[in-house]
Amino acid sequence: MGKGSKKAKAPYEAPDNLKSHQCLRIIDVLGEGQIKGPVNDWQGLFLNDTPVQAPDGSFNFKGISVELLTGTQTQLPLEGFSYTENEKPVNLQVKTTAPITRTITDPNVDRVRVTVGVSALKSIDSKGNTNRTNVSMSVQIGRGSAWKTVKTINLIDKKTNSQYLTSVILDDLPETPFNIRVVRNTPDSKSQTLINDTLWSSYTEIYDTKFSYPNTAIIGLKFDSEQFSGVPRRNYLIDGLIIDVPDNYNPETREYSGFWSGNFKQAWTDNPAWILYNLITNRRYGLGERLGKFGVDKFMLYTVAQYCDQLVDDGFGGREPRFACHCHITEQRPARDVIDDLCSVFRGMGIWTGTQYSVVIDRPSDMVTVYSNSNVVDGQFAYTSAPLKQRHTAAYVRYIDPNNNWETATEYVADDDLIQRFGFNVADVDAFGCTSRGQAHRVGKWLIQTEKLETQTVTFSVGREGIRHLPGDIIGIADNDYAGTTIGGRVISVDGSTIMLDRDIEIKNIKNAYLSITDTNSDLRKIQIQAQTKPNQIVLTQSVDADEYSVWSLYDNKIKPRLFKALSIAENDDGTYAITALQHDPNKEAIVDKGAKFDAENGTIFNWAIPPVEQLQVEVTPESDVYQARLSWSTPRTIQNLKFEVKIYREDKLVSREVVGDTEYCISDLQQGKFNATVRGVGGEDGRLGDETTISFSILPPAKPSGLVITPSAFNISIRPVMTSVSSLGTQFEFYKGSSRAEVESQTNYLGRAMSMIDVDCTPDTEYWYGVNAVNAVGRSEIYIQNTRTLQAEDGAGGILRIQTADGKFPDNDTATQMFYREFGFYPARDTTLIIYSLGADGKIAHSEPKMYNGSQWIEPAMFLDGDLIATGTMRGDRLVAGTEITAPLITGGQMVAGSVVSSGNPPAFELHQDGRLYARQANISGSVYASSGRLNNVIIDENCQINGKLTAMQIEGDITKVVYFPTPGSIVIEPEPFNRIICTPQIIVHSYSSDAIQESSYEIFGDSTIVGNDALFRVTVAAPYNRSRSDSASWYFRLPAHTKIKLHSFGKGHYPSAINLFIIKE
Repeated sequence: MGKGSKKAKAPYEAPDNLKSHQCLRIIDVLGEGQIKGPVNDWQGLFLNDTPVQAPDGSFNFKGISVELLTGTQTQLPLEGFSYTENEKPVNLQVKTTAPITRTITDPNVDRVRVTVGVSALKSIDSKGNTNRTNVSMSVQIGRGSAWKTVKTINLIDKKTNSQYLTSVILDDLPETPFNIRVVRNTPDSKSQTLINDTLWSSYTEIYDTKFSYPNTAIIGLKFDSEQFSGVPRRNYLIDGLIIDVPDNYNPETREYSGFWSGNFKQAWTDNPAWILYNLITNRRYGLGERLGKFGVDKFMLYTVAQYCDQLVDDGFGGREPRFACHCHITEQRPARDVIDDLCSVFRGMGIWTGTQYSVVIDRPSDMVTVYSNSNVVDGQFAYTSAPLKQRHTAAYVRYIDPNNNWETATEYVADDDLIQRFGFNVADVDAFGCTSRGQAHRVGKWLIQTEKLETQTVTFSVGREGIRHLPGDIIGIADNDYAGTTIGGRVISVDGSTIMLDRDIEIKNIKNAYLSITDTNSDLRKIQIQAQTKPNQIVLTQSVDADEYSVWSLYDNKIKPRLFKALSIAENDDGTYAITALQHDPNKEAIVDKGAKFDAENGTIFNWAIPPVEQLQVEVTPESDVYQARLSWSTPRTIQNLKFEVKIYREDKLVSREVVGDTEYCISDLQQGKFNATVRGVGGEDGRLGDETTISFSILPPAKPSGLVITPSAFNISIRPVMTSVSSLGTQFEFYKGSSRAEVESQTNYLGRAMSMIDVDCTPDTEYWYGVNAVNAVGRSEIYIQNTRTLQAEDGAGGILRIQTADGKFPDNDTATQMFYREFGFYPARDTTLIIYSLGADGKIAHSEPKMYNGSQWIEPAMFLDGDLIATGTMRGDRLVAGTEITAPLITGGQMVAGSVVSSGNPPAFELHQDGRLYARQANISGSVYASSGRLNNVIIDENCQINGKLTAMQIEGDITKVVYFPTPGSIVIEPEPFNRIICTPQIIVHSYSSDAIQESSYEIFGDSTIVGNDALFRVTVAAPYNRSRSDSASWYFRLPAHTKIKLHSFGKGHYPSAINLFIIKE
């Protein structure tokens, strides 16, 4: 290296001395007040989707000040927000030749803040050093062409590599309108070594006023802007408006205590019924100016609210309210649209009763009246059914997911059976106010089940009977033409319990027959029929007061009036009323809320249903290079002209469709692949279709075995393949053996083909590898390989071992034992057989002598065969030892000791393993069975069964009744059970005896539970006239849901029964 060389010097960069520091102040309107406030304090405040406060109480941001006003009428202004700002962005570069101008037009502006800065500020010299530099800007105010400089921003000897902003306040403002201009004083840079671009970021209009914003919930935020690159996005999780709720209601626990007097209190709730009540009655933002509090049926909403608060399964093993509403109404819309959205939360519909606004909900309820051919115009009912394209088989339900940062999520709900039958027809649904996945799932399921179960609409006209009920009420349709028999008409005369009808009726089962009749109080009563004295005369179990020509309807165990829900009631020009009603299925609620399944009820004696296809089977046989499939099935019954539609699919593509008259079908020329076959019944002339039955089969090489069940002993190994997929076409297995995996993979040691294999050529305490592949007429699978190790000889017995000597003669006892140990490395176990043999010149056995070890010495067995033994008679002996296997139709007497016992067949019908596990397809046990736990399916108990503990039965067919003694007055508690129950009473009779004064007698039952509150469940009252006596009777029926506890109280007045029997029946 020469003397003139110097060390290189790194360029110098001056440190930054410009830093922006601004305080951001924001006031956000949360909504109408008064609200409850943020959820979990400031954990409900999010900045850029990050909560301000963590669940442990720590804060994720520093220097944040928050102030909340909940929105009362008398609230004070926010502290620290003495003025209001309106920031307007500019974000333009300011050049010397192009100043930026903005105009202020609001006369109420008191001050203006102008925010300017540089995108970067630095200079680079010829040596690469980064130095500080200067830049200057001016803020001017002008009107017309005259400008006045009011502020100058000088950045002298400054440097920054990033954006820097600073603000100036303009106080002494001229009258509006006026202009503000930002001018660059420093010449523009024309070199890449000088970076000093200037910009105008924004200007802010400031109003020196204090606002309290009465009845508006607001929140004020102040924080250092250096924590954010811009104005952060704000989100708030709050408990919203505090509204009117019943004074006996606890919104936190959703419990109603005692009777409701009709008065309200203020509280927060997410019950949609009370949200609807607030929206209708509020005078500021609702319909209160038009309706007022007396224009709403609050007692109907009370019933709806209780229905909403009932707990149902949430889909994750927990419980949640049936309906909850979490909504934020942010825009003005027609009142009808908003009310309809809120009613949709609880499956309701708003109606005007003539005096009040009320709601009806889609839930099971009692029938209020019955219409028959005798009381409708012309005796005609017009039915229409929903077209197929309007019946959805799946639904996409959009809801707000709290677990996904409150973003919109979609819940997919589908009915696979409907999709298979009618195809995929999806509905898009927005679940209003829904933040629960379980509730969203119920919305979709309710839509699908409604269109599945309630497909028919009826229209008819009636007289003044049409105004006895309202839209939403459940009515009965006793249409004799549809039913195919007489189930409705009018009453000719009533004499106590004897009823004369206007037409003859046929009662097939008198024990289960009931008559529904409208009494003089316009109440619909359903009374059991005791006897039929004439074709048109019956005797009821109770007397009834009914007017002549009242409407009646008949119930028996097979036929009864069909249920419909009234949708509209309109007056016609001739004074009649046109009623439109939709088919109603009371089981829909349980299907949607509990996932239950019910059999459809039959509303006619005509058995129009297509019988189902049962026991569908398929048999596949090869035909040269192709295959034939034979399908066979059966039906539980048949109808006239019944045929069957058969469809064959290969890889989801239709390859065959035929309509056949027999219960079997053959198809040929099938190639390899996966197939599905569907069969369903087809009606005769009308072409009605029954339910499809599907079976899957494959014409492919067999699948690879999923495992091997290997049972080793000292001298043999049992191998049984396991197949989890369905095998077909006579699948068998090929077995290979080796001392290593590589030897098995080479498939050189072939053991044979069978369903299972026992390898007898094994040495104790030795590792062996086995490979198995499945084989059928189509091909073979991949090989499955698994290893095992035989047991030590001391642990097993019955082995046959061989030692070659020169003469083949068996030595004395000690010599033979030592020879055995030297050869195999262990001492013989009991029942071990040793063969000493010699070979001749031709390599064949010249001489051999076998002996068996009895535990102490070698003895000569009475009979020994080194090969197969076939015995057609009886084999008897104290001990029978075999080195491989014994095949016999019958083994009797003595004791069998084995490591495991496995029957023949694949899979075996019987297996008994060493650990005590027993597998058996069928077991007939005539003695006693003792077990500490277990599970039984499809069990029949022919004789008595005694249960010492508690029995919980989810499905019982038959008459299961519990009778409870219920004193008067008194109380009883009915504990919860995991199934629905019916509570009913016999006829309860009260008597009244009056002399100078009228005496009233009564009997009442009150309930105390979460489903009925403290309401009266049953009441029978009678009052006798002066100097007379009178009696009356009635019975009570109540449905108690599963997992519900109820406490009943009985009270009496006058002459009432001292006690009654309560019948508790499993539904």
